[in-house]
Amino acid sequence: MIGTILHDRWRILSELGRGGMGEVYLAEDVVSGRKEALKIMKAHLASDPHFVSRFRREARAINRLRHPNIVAVYDFGQLPDRRFFLSMEYAPGQSVYQLLKRDDHFDVPRALWVLGQLVYAVHHAHSRGVVHRDLKPDNLLLCGLDETLKVLDFGVAKIVAADHSDSVVLSSANLVYGTPKYMSPERASGVGNDPRTDLYSIGCIAFELVAGGPPFTGTPNDVIKAHIQQVPPVPSVWRPTVGIPPELDAVILRCLEKRVSDRFQSAAELYAALQKIPGYPPAKSPPRRKFVPLQRAPLELPTNGGDTDGHGNLRGALRQLAEALLDEGSNDTRLVTGVAYLRDHEQTLAGLEAAQDALEHEAAAIRETIGDREVSLRFALGELKFSAAQHDKPHDVDDKVAELERRLATAVANGDRLRGLQDSIAFIAAQRADSLDRLKGAYDTLQHVVDEVLPGYVKTPTIAPLVERLTIVKLRRPTSGE
Repeated sequence: MIGTILHDRWRILSELGRGGMGEVYLAEDVVSGRKEALKIMKAHLASDPHFVSRFRREARAINRLRHPNIVAVYDFGQLPDRRFFLSMEYAPGQSVYQLLKRDDHFDVPRALWVLGQLVYAVHHAHSRGVVHRDLKPDNLLLCGLDETLKVLDFGVAKIVAADHSDSVVLSSANLVYGTPKYMSPERASGVGNDPRTDLYSIGCIAFELVAGGPPFTGTPNDVIKAHIQQVPPVPSVWRPTVGIPPELDAVILRCLEKRVSDRFQSAAELYAALQKIPGYPPAKSPPRRKFVPLQRAPLELPTNGGDTDGHGNLRGALRQLAEALLDEGSNDTRLVTGVAYLRDHEQTLAGLEAAQDALEHEAAAIRETIGDREVSLRFALGELKFSAAQHDKPHDVDDKVAELERRLATAVANGDRLRGLQDSIAFIAAQRADSLDRLKGAYDTLQHVVDEVLPGYVKTPTIAPLVERLTIVKLRRPTSGE
């Protein structure tokens, strides 16, 4: 299997995992070059009409989920050997399950960061009528240095049934599947697809994140009975050394209420409660200062004699002081060259900022539409190709497939443009970093010259207020040249 081209579309790179209903492979899309996760079901499922109907219905629902914290489903269909497949976003990272095995538990801010992203994703899914049904640490990936959360298998629990080794069948009549440690009482009783069942699972996950273990342990039957009958322990009592705040205790225990009416009534309500807990991480600041062009005709002018060239108060204050020293008669040529170099590096950095902003704006415009466009077209193609493979296929389905393939080619071309923009942005970002280092160097050099020249002019009436201004600005912004 490894190294083969599957369905004229994917090059199989490696196996990511396998379960009772199929395997998952890392594959490269030979058209876009993108790495994707390919979930291939066992062949015998294709002969089950209930599975085929459920597969198409649920895959269609999952495809509608477009959220940064949910692994996207790009495509679905049937291979020539009749096996069904799902093509999904590949999210390289470690599962929360793996991280808990390594770290035992998360500190409170880290746990809240993960939970906030999880609840945000669940809210998006619930608002579109999709319930996960099997949330657990093994379905949560943390990717990158900032630990961006990606939720796996949204709705797939209903498609593939007992695909995970720790999932159990609870009711053959209702086809209820799930993982006992994180299962709500109503699902443990074999009934209910209420969205609030996901909130109960989130409570179990939150408990494990901070306490180092789920609220109930034992055999699957023991755990199921505990979910239905036992009161969960208080997290901070279970793990008193972690410093779990009472507000987090209250949120977790409300998620774990036996009756759905006693829990948070929506993911939005839970999200609001999480944000009020001490230690919840603040919103992240923008990664860099954006370029702000100089106004050619401002509505009003500054009246305090401040810097008006748009390059920042700290550098502006130093430059004004250096220029004032020259005006007062200093003939130190280092002041002349220092001011010139500072201005030149400022202009160079501003030009790079403007170029990067323009590229990022174009990339954002493409990114805003390309993801939905390509995913929608690919998924629709999968549906049409499935119909085309049936004996009673519509007479015009081949023409519709050809039209969608032409549109998809345009979307893929936009994807190539986006990748080119991202490469250009990375190149300019590296130039910006180098330019900023040079600007800081020019600032420090000019500061050194000003410190040498200033003692002879410190009592001059025009110099004293500029020295005071520079001192005040430095207290506010102690980092040189920024």
